[in-house]
Amino acid sequence: MEDIIVKVINYLIPVVLGYCISIIKNYKNKTQDILKDINELKETQLMDMRSDLSNKFYVYNAMEAVEDYLVMSFREKCERYFNLGGDSWIHPMYEQSLKWKIKSTGYLK
Repeated sequence: MEDIIVKVINYLIPVVLGYCISIIKNYKNKTQDILKDINELKETQLMDMRSDLSNKFYVYNAMEAVEDYLVMSFREKCERYFNLGGDSWIHPMYEQSLKWKIKSTGYLK
């Protein structure tokens, strides 16, 4: 009886270890795929933000005075862009936005 138990255990140990290793490998591959997808989404978001900020900058920069809530929104979005690791394309626009004449709307306190 002991021989049968020993043979079963000797057979099951490699099978269980092989199964555990295959699960770990699959988990590692899935983790890498998820991280790749997250990085692609981040890059897409940065491109969209850069495009949106550039378009808004050229419109606002042509205005004589920019409403306070628009300036605040633009600057906050620039800061989020910088925090996400956006490139230096927006930095000169952000610096220029600090020189804009601001028209108070009374919406912001």
